Amino acid sequence: MGSPSNPSLDRRAESWIGLAVCAAVVVGWALQNLIPDRPTYAQIFAPDWLPLAAAGIAAFGLLPLEGPPRWLRARAGLRWSGLLLMVWAANGLPLDVLRAVGLIPLGVDWAGLATRTVALAAAIVLARPLLTSPVAPALGRVPRWYGYAAFALALPYPVLRTHWALGGTAGLQWAGAAGEGWVPWMASIPWLVAAALSLFLVSPPPWMPRRLLLAGGWSATAIVGMIGPAACWALVLGMLGGDVSAPGGIEIWVPALFYVGWLLWAIAAGAATRSYQVRSAASGLPSKG
Repeated sequence: MGSPSNPSLDRRAESWIGLAVCAAVVVGWALQNLIPDRPTYAQIFAPDWLPLAAAGIAAFGLLPLEGPPRWLRARAGLRWSGLLLMVWAANGLPLDVLRAVGLIPLGVDWAGLATRTVALAAAIVLARPLLTSPVAPALGRVPRWYGYAAFALALPYPVLRTHWALGGTAGLQWAGAAGEGWVPWMASIPWLVAAALSLFLVSPPPWMPRRLLLAGGWSATAIVGMIGPAACWALVLGMLGGDVSAPGGIEIWVPALFYVGWLLWAIAAGAATRSYQVRSAASGLPSKG
């Protein structure tokens, strides 16, 4: 029989692994800035200093230091802040992948892709202890409205796409500016799936395994979380630079609605997934998987 696990030792190991990946993010950021003539499409994803800030805040929260309860609560806040900033630092990775596999036939920022990949790995390492830590019974009574909020935030894109496919012109400078027919509408299918997932997290169907629903919730949160902040940041940069136009004959309020909705959906979906995770664990639901 193996010896029982030592929780204190496990926590220290997780802290040192987290510190290592934070250091890797800093190294990747430093190396990418030494490479000249990189493609510039990633400049709008996040501020250039963000990986440093994410790694620094997360690392400070990971330091294996003991202290009074106030310090422990502050350290938990630093860990969550570092995690969220690290997800933002990984923003644009889906676009990198599309360029790398040739679906977007343009140049690839390989150095930036590597740094964003390490940032995503760091976010996963940082998230694990935060999302798997025991929750006090009083905290197990978490609200379910996050899922309803995520459902509402998933709707603007498919609703407008459906409106345009039926010949509507709301948000368009001319008819057909967003494409004609139902082929462009197919881009809204992932958001219909996201809407359904949001409701499942509130009231899961009895046939769905708990692990599958948790995997879907966290995966969708991570994917949209790597798109929404970058899109909002690009929109803010455009407005600060005086560029408030939208390409393709689409009114500026349309991408603003979409981008802000994506950012908020990632937050609401993450909260809804955590809510379901806590509720289902407290109720002793079997994993079915």
